[in-house]
Amino acid sequence: MHAATDNVATAVIVVVVIVCVGIVSVIVAVGSEAEPYKLTSVKSASVKSSTVEATVRETKAATAEAASA
Repeated sequence: MHAATDNVATAVIVVVVIVCVGIVSVIVAVGSEAEPYKLTSVKSASVKSSTVEATVRETKAATAEAASA
């Protein structure tokens, strides 16, 4: 009885390996046809402190307004 179970387990493992190899080969084939990835430089965004201060003031005002309601 154990021999039959071992055969089934072996067959399942073989099928899983074959499927995985097939998936990897498709990924490699698609990847080789794709355009090469180009890195682009991104400049860091600078936020003016006056904008941040205005946002903080608006938030405080809205909080005070909600608390008084």
